This record gives sequence, structure tokens and C-alpha cells, in this order.
Amino acid sequence: MKKYIWLLCFSCIAFSFRNNKNCEEFVSYPSPIVLVSPVKSKISVTGSFGELRNNHFHAGIDLRSMTGVGGDDILSAADGFISRIEIDDDDYGKSMYIEHPSGYTTLYAHLNHFRPDIEARIKTEQYKQQSFKIELNLSPSDFPVLAGEHVAYMGNTGSSKGAHLHFELRNTSTNEVLDPNDYGIPVEDHIAPILRKIKIYGFDFQGQNTFENIMHNSKLAKNYHIITVPGDILGIGVDALDRSNNSWNWIGIRFIKLFIDGALIYHFDSDKWNLNDTKFINAHIDYNSKLNAQGSFHRCFVLSGNKLPLYKIAQNDGLYYLNENVEHRVQILVGDAHENVSEIAFGVKKSSFLPKQDNTSSQFKIQHSSSFEMKDEYANFTFQPETFYKNFSCEVKKEFNGSSNAYSDWIGITPTNEPIHNYYSVSLKPKREIPAHLIEKCFVAFKRGNSYISTGGRFNGIYFESEYKQLGSFSIMLDDTPPSIIPIVYKPNMSKSKFIKFKIQDNVPALGKAKELKYNAYIDGQWILMEHDEKTHTIQHDFEDWLSSGKHDLLIQVTDDRNNMKEYKSSFTR
Repeated sequence: MKKYIWLLCFSCIAFSFRNNKNCEEFVSYPSPIVLVSPVKSKISVTGSFGELRNNHFHAGIDLRSMTGVGGDDILSAADGFISRIEIDDDDYGKSMYIEHPSGYTTLYAHLNHFRPDIEARIKTEQYKQQSFKIELNLSPSDFPVLAGEHVAYMGNTGSSKGAHLHFELRNTSTNEVLDPNDYGIPVEDHIAPILRKIKIYGFDFQGQNTFENIMHNSKLAKNYHIITVPGDILGIGVDALDRSNNSWNWIGIRFIKLFIDGALIYHFDSDKWNLNDTKFINAHIDYNSKLNAQGSFHRCFVLSGNKLPLYKIAQNDGLYYLNENVEHRVQILVGDAHENVSEIAFGVKKSSFLPKQDNTSSQFKIQHSSSFEMKDEYANFTFQPETFYKNFSCEVKKEFNGSSNAYSDWIGITPTNEPIHNYYSVSLKPKREIPAHLIEKCFVAFKRGNSYISTGGRFNGIYFESEYKQLGSFSIMLDDTPPSIIPIVYKPNMSKSKFIKFKIQDNVPALGKAKELKYNAYIDGQWILMEHDEKTHTIQHDFEDWLSSGKHDLLIQVTDDRNNMKEYKSSFTR
């Protein structure tokens, strides 16, 4: 009876309403939850909560597969019910959400497959929608589960780079992610983080950068150093990593505390945040140091456009005014979720410097808090407020595009090393006439080295319009080439095979808001489920019991962002 009694709890969760006439807003307060391990084996952590990742903070913890290839049993971390299942070929891959009566939701991602009764429900929905990718919302009575109950199997689906479980804890009503280490997950950790590098920044009173220097901890740790800084204002960056017991992987730290002259002026703690805030990571880190492979630095001062709510303390935004002829003592503490802490201390003294003159001849000066439009004869770039994290100068740069498929030059914004928070609009005007029958085959390309990707785009009669989230060069390009379909596991006699497998790929990768490849497959005119793996660009169908022995006709159709379609027709015998 226990599995069903807790269902009544969902009607008893208390809410504290704000005192306003309309009662339109409320704040939920989940009751305490204690999580059990979502895996049967001893936990080995390969990725920490809040870890610095590309364009996001890691929103969960990653747990190692003890087999090395997946297939480990995945267990519910608390009583609840399976509320949602998502099947995707990227991101979380195959994932499961379990909602708990305490007001929390746990997420299990990159799964290989689910237990049989859940798997059957998913497949029914996939055939109903005729799509591998689905989002299935469930009711409390569909799949109630107990803490420790088997629900799925560990895998490597989606954007995963190796078999593991990505495990998250969320506040159900606010979609806030929380560190599972604070809620009972049995992780053994007695290892303190290491400070790898410290970055020293100097600024003048106008906010211009006057000095940057990276110091390796191996040098700083030997003796107490005094660092001279040519600048009026001091900023600090920290590159640090952590480990836990039972794991050899380097993972991220949980918090940083910066003391100067004995006062705590900066305290960063990645204990919880809303999923929408994760994009501010490129304002938090030293983005240029990352691009130049100099290190992964937590910036211990806050840019004016950084709205990340993880700074418990940031006096003067974490910047410190240096006094003449005074040695300032800097102390940095870095720690993990299990209160293991490392520290380093050094001195800083202000030195003389020549004020930096702004001699830039840039065409435009962008104010990050304002909208902005950059125009010329053949291009228009439009930015909404808060697209950038700070003010900067830039210019429009043109470069000849010699491709026979090009209908414009390469045109874009330089420098290209400013991180972007939101999409911005790109409008390009053709430099030569495009034949009417080819207009729908043209797109806005983004240059990547010696190649390019598609950002999609639409023609408004004058301009091709698109949106993207990275600075660089764009051009109008033609794509009238259909995708390719290559047999991987397929032959005329499939009587001894359990599945068929094909590689599907387009000549122009699609990113941003460009449409990904669309595919459908049929046996004897009946739609069949093809599982898509974005990493390997493959689709696979596992033969099912309904397919009789004998000869069958196979049809595969693949369409790209510009509606170029490729068909593969063949017959095989079972």
C-alpha cells in the first residue's frame, strides 16, 4: 500500500501566498527531502554540481558507470511518480523526471533505456506521434515509484561523451536546480580542491584594463609573494579544481571566498540557481582566457551585465581600490560541497602606470544595457538590451566570399571574442540577383575557420534574415544539395540480423535556429521507429515481432533545413 498512500500527499503541499489583493503570485516552500543513491554501486563522481561547462553551469552531478559501457540499474532517489519522459537525440538524450510529494523533482538523463513497462509506454507514444523525439507527460497514477525502485538503465544518449548518469534535483514549482550533495546523496569526499592558477587584473578609474598576469599556484604556494599591480583597482580570477573519493576525475569547486585586508569582499557559492540563469556563465568566467586556452578562471568580480544570483557577497562588485604605498593582503579560499577547503595568501602593492588612452577608431560603441543597430549598404545587425555583459567598441568587417554558391561577401562584427547572452538579428542583402527558383535554397551562413554552418534564414523580399548567438562573419549561401543516406548495417538478406542502421548527414551543419535533419522510414509503407544518435549521425531500427519473414520494401526519406530531400529505396528479406 505504501506506493499509493503517498499520492495523497500531493494535495497537501503547503503554499505561502504573498499578501496582495489579487493573490496572483505565490512562493512554494518544499518540505525536506532525503535522497538515496540513484545507482546500486558505490558512487563515483565524474562531474560536480555548478561545474564550469561550455555556455552553462553543470546543473547536476554525473555518476560513473561501473561497467564502463552503461547498463547499470538506475533507481528512484525518493518516493514519487514518473511525471515526464523526454526522448531526444541531443542534450539529455533519454531522460526521466520523477516528481516527489515534498515539492522536489529529480531528473535522470543520458539513459540507455527504461524498464520494460515504461519502455512499452514510450514506444506506443512514439508510434502514435510517428517520431523518435517525444515528450511524454504522465499522471501520478501511471508510474508511482518508491525510493530505491528500479526505473531505467544507465547510458550514453544525447550529448553525453561517455556512459554515465546525469542526476539533478529541482524545485518543482520554480524550476530551480539544487546541489544534490545538500540533500543526502551518499558521496564520499575528504579531498580538498586545488588552486591551479590566480589571475591578477589591474584597472584604472575609468574601468579600462591596465594589467593582467597569470600566476601558477606552484610558485605562489612556496613563499609569500608580493605582486605589484599597475592600476588603481584590483580584480582577482581563480582557476581551481576538485576531486572526490572513489574517482580520478577532476571536477568543479562549489564556492570561492575572497578576503582583502581581512575583509570578505566576494563570496561565490553555486548551491542553487534557476535554469534560466545558467547562460550567465560567460559573464562569470574570464571568457578570453578560456578562448585562448589560458585556464578556466572564475572571475571574482562582477561585470555590470552579469545578473547571476550566485554572489552571496560582492562589495564594490568584488573590485578593490588600491592605496598608494600600502601592501594589501589577499586571501582566497576555495571549497567543495563537503566543506573541504584550500587557501592561498599573497600581497598586492600598487605601482605607477601610464593611463591608457582610448585611441580606438572603432565605428561603434555598444552600451550593453541599450538596444543597438549596426547598418551598412548590405547588412543590418540588431541587438536587444542585455545582449552583452559589458560595454565595448566594435566595427563591421567585410571579406570577399569567392564561393560559387555565395550571393554576398562575408560580413560581420569584430572583435569576435565578446560573449553573447541572447540571439541577435542578422539581415543580409544579396550583392547579385538570385534566380527565383533558388531563393528558398539560400540561407545565412556563419563562418567557422575555412568552412561554415547554416543559421537558417528567411527572405523578406530585400534581405535574408536570421538570428545567432555568436559574433563573427555571415554570408548568403546556396544549398541545393540533398542529405546523404549511407547503409551501415543493411544487406539484401537480413534474416539473421536484429536491426538495420544507416548514417544520415547533410553537407552543411545546422546550428542556432536552423532546422535539423528530418527523417522518416517505412517498411512496406508502414512507418517504423528509427532511433537517432546525433553524435554518430546514425539512425537505427530494431526489428519487431510484427515483421513477418519474407521480402519487404524499405523507404527512408531525409530532408534538410532548405527542404532538400534524399530518398533511399531498397528491398530486403527476413
